Amino acid sequence: MESINICQTPELPQKVTIKQKVSLTTAPLKQDINESSKHKEYLQCQYTFQPLKNVFKLSPPCRIQRALAINQTSRFSLPNDRKDSCFGSLLICPVVLRQTLCGKEEDTCRCSPYSIPEVTDLEYDNLINNQLASTDQIIIVYVFSAKEKDKHIEEVTKVYRELNRSRTMPCIQSHLDPFRLLKYNILSASKFTGSDCPLLVQRHNITPGIFLMYIQGKLVFANFIFNGYSTSAKDLQKQIVKTKNDYRMGYFLPKDYRIGA
Repeated sequence: MESINICQTPELPQKVTIKQKVSLTTAPLKQDINESSKHKEYLQCQYTFQPLKNVFKLSPPCRIQRALAINQTSRFSLPNDRKDSCFGSLLICPVVLRQTLCGKEEDTCRCSPYSIPEVTDLEYDNLINNQLASTDQIIIVYVFSAKEKDKHIEEVTKVYRELNRSRTMPCIQSHLDPFRLLKYNILSASKFTGSDCPLLVQRHNITPGIFLMYIQGKLVFANFIFNGYSTSAKDLQKQIVKTKNDYRMGYFLPKDYRIGA
């Protein structure tokens, strides 16, 4: 350990002599500083499923958003004055992004901390591939049908409420969370695009009850249960760890992956 610290010390001119006693007294001091720094870093990361070496590369709150790629099937585009401004940081909210694509002004996230935000086909690709692709936060999209009773939506809603209780703008304030929850109503997802078939049905042949997990725009997980067992909050946490490990090893599903194919 002493030799490591000596190697990290800048080389001094040859005329200067260093006694053995000095190196022995300074090495523990440097070691304490390094251990203190690592301890602080560990405390910051131990509850976020992230390694200790800068997994989250967060952009500034007012990061300029350039070159926003919209689905080619959509007739909508972002206004120029909204692309290059602090407003770009608000586009991680699906409602704000949707309103902007429709030409309406929306300058704040008004999503509820009690109900999972709903994403539609209009903003889906833009949100997943651009707005939420700057960090390795896991984006969990739950597919459901408003006409069918679904106990799973109640379970994931409880998790969402626990994450966002006391938050006034959950979409904006969730950017440091290890994961984020969104829901996709298969019956109304295409209402803004005029398509007869929802985007995710065309692309992945999805059905209600399935969970999709994305990291940096890549689909890493698609299944009806977590961790091979259930949809409980406990298995969700285990699946989050597994999904992140799979992504780090380079495992993800193809863009045209089809369920049951």
